[in-house]
Amino acid sequence: MGVAFATAGARSIESAQSGRWSEPATWRGEKLPAGGDDVVIRQGHEVIYDVHSAAVIREIRVSGELVFTRDRDTELNIAVVKVGRGAGSGVEDVHDHQAPAREHGRRMARFEVGTPARPIPPGVTARIRLHYLEGLDEDEAPVLTCRPGGRMDFHGAPMSRTWLDLGADVEPGDTKVTLAEAVRGWRAGDQVIVTASERGLEHGDGEPATEERRIAAVDGASLVLDAPLVQPHSGSGDFRSEVANLSRNVIVESADPDGVRGHTMHHRHGAGSISYARFAHLGKEGVLGRYPIHFHLCRDSLRGESVVGAAVVDSDNRWVTVHNTHYMVVRDCVGYGSIGHGFFLEDGTEVYNVFDRNLGVGARDGRRLPDQALPFDPNDGAAFWWANGRNSFVRNTACENETY
Repeated sequence: MGVAFATAGARSIESAQSGRWSEPATWRGEKLPAGGDDVVIRQGHEVIYDVHSAAVIREIRVSGELVFTRDRDTELNIAVVKVGRGAGSGVEDVHDHQAPAREHGRRMARFEVGTPARPIPPGVTARIRLHYLEGLDEDEAPVLTCRPGGRMDFHGAPMSRTWLDLGADVEPGDTKVTLAEAVRGWRAGDQVIVTASERGLEHGDGEPATEERRIAAVDGASLVLDAPLVQPHSGSGDFRSEVANLSRNVIVESADPDGVRGHTMHHRHGAGSISYARFAHLGKEGVLGRYPIHFHLCRDSLRGESVVGAAVVDSDNRWVTVHNTHYMVVRDCVGYGSIGHGFFLEDGTEVYNVFDRNLGVGARDGRRLPDQALPFDPNDGAAFWWANGRNSFVRNTACENETY
């Protein structure tokens, strides 16, 4: 913790005024940010990110506002984003810091990819790809981190449901599946899973029986898939399979899943929420505190914030971690593929959080993490894991997890 990211040789670019990222007048010296640059959005400036660029920015430090446009596809390739105040790497513990003083007329620093009221609309994609660059600390970078005095939001196009039960049995060879109810916001091309009905990973005696497909067509409660299903899936009785949509139009992902993966972190005295966004190929295997979605030692400073409708896919270290953070709502989320526990309350200090109608599939056996708070936790693959009874878990479903 606390290791500064190396920036040797990086060019520093600062905002000169509010404006669009693509406009030279927005930047001092009228020089647009380029690959390898360190970028500073200065206090009082609102910069609209309006480009689809493959250039990898080294670092963006947001003291003003960086807002993704809603009128076109965007892509940001980045190693480090720091939102708010604080020196150092951006991920060191800040739980002893005081709340930033509210100066008259001063707004919070803001990294905004949609808002709950104005999400990135259907038909528009906002993608953030996290890259590791030489010279950075592999345990800390790449990262999106929200510090005291900052706000970090990710909000994609809403869905009526992100997952639900099958409405009829599916046989091997079928390409059409019936859902328990009609869905809105699902589209042709979306990635879906149909969960297992037979023994698989959770008994340690078979291959995963959950199947991945793409939607070829959708009509109310009926889906046509792009390829036949291989396994039978139950759509009747007490133990029906589920169908979950893993696609979103706001995406945070590691650029190299086989290399150094990225993570995100919200700190105390920051703010921000998530809805209908996808977090893919994130999490650092075996590294404490480096998770796809992580609320870190926030206590009650994020009261009123939530994670709704997120899809966390192919994580090397959990799905959603609530750590010494209270009053969070995590609802209608899908976790698919994790090393270690998935939806996770870290050290037993967490209270008054609500986990409602989430689906956890494929949490695999991990190992105890170095310096973890609860030494009795084997981290052996639970979709939901908590150690304090003063939290609410309702309407959640777990399927095909390695141990539980």
